Amino acid sequence: MPGADVWDTALRRFSTHPLQTWLTLAGLVVGTASLIFMVTLGLTGRGYVNEQIEGVGSRLVWASYTGTVSAGVARTLDDGITDADVRAVAARRDLFSGVTSLVALAGRTTVLNQAADIVVLGGDPAYGDVRKNLRILRGRFLDQDDLDGLAKVCVASRKLYEELYGDEEPEGKVLRTLGMSFAVVGEFDEPVDTLGQGDVKPRTIFIPATVAWFFTPRRTVNTLFAEVRDSRDVPLAVETVGQTLRERHHEGSQYAVESMTTVIRVANAISAGLLAVFVLVAAVAVLVGGVGIMNIMLASVEHRVQEIGLRKSLGATRRDILAQFLAEALLLGVVGSALGVLLGLAVPLAARLFVDQVAIRISPLSVVLAFLFSCGVTLVFGLAPAHRASSLDPVEALRHE
Repeated sequence: MPGADVWDTALRRFSTHPLQTWLTLAGLVVGTASLIFMVTLGLTGRGYVNEQIEGVGSRLVWASYTGTVSAGVARTLDDGITDADVRAVAARRDLFSGVTSLVALAGRTTVLNQAADIVVLGGDPAYGDVRKNLRILRGRFLDQDDLDGLAKVCVASRKLYEELYGDEEPEGKVLRTLGMSFAVVGEFDEPVDTLGQGDVKPRTIFIPATVAWFFTPRRTVNTLFAEVRDSRDVPLAVETVGQTLRERHHEGSQYAVESMTTVIRVANAISAGLLAVFVLVAAVAVLVGGVGIMNIMLASVEHRVQEIGLRKSLGATRRDILAQFLAEALLLGVVGSALGVLLGLAVPLAARLFVDQVAIRISPLSVVLAFLFSCGVTLVFGLAPAHRASSLDPVEALRHE
């Protein structure tokens, strides 16, 4: 192990060549900090996506009718999911904690003195509990009395409600569509933005499913949603819903049954891939910093040839010289890596003070690994200058000018 004199000589570089040393360390500092930044960014992004998925129910299973075929090609009849199917799935209380459905219709109403298309969704009170991505801003959602009494009531999306009524309360407000007048009983919003891929569009209303069935044959539904009691039973739940639908319908009828498990798996795979790319890019920055340290160490060897020759003539061995320059490289690595760690932690911690919507996730393991990796890189890149210094002939070194 290098002695105190070796470390003293290594430390002397910071006082004898301060500007050159700190400029060389800049690359290593940035590279180390980048490693921590990239891991923090990747973990924060993955956490945010998973939180969004949790917001709409990670144990959600949904099914829709895709068609009926005969001889593999010809569509023969419409055999969609019905309210009876929904009740049959809901009967599996051991597997599902809640089941709901949606009937999707297209309507028109007058918005800002112009006719506008709106989405009309027939639902039931369980929608909010099962689908989860629903928040009542004012008034109320549909209740069981609305369904049983075939009530002509509706709950409007925030955008549509604001266009029609502004900040007014829903009492006494009426919305006309589908040839009917619906009393507006509430305003809702989606807490998690589905980017237009969910059930709800900017201009949407919910009406009782029993009223929506006035416009559909055989009390059919477009989508069946079921919340699984235990996340471990999601694959079983997918198979159960599919089997229940197949048993209750004609042979050849096709139903797509999906779950959030697939979405979560894809999201995690994408985030892991992005995290790996981020870390590789940051690792390149560390390697560039290592090259800078090797460059300054090689220059140091050239400037200290006579010093090396003198030490060898006084009895220093190749191992002593090798240890001297490796100690200098390691010291540079430790200082640069430590500063990089401080910078890499300071920025995310400061971001936590200003960002409330997203949880900034810092991995302690990434901090340790970034520090060790950067130190290791400097040590590896310091081997060439150290070997060159230790290989100098003392006689030739003393003659060097």
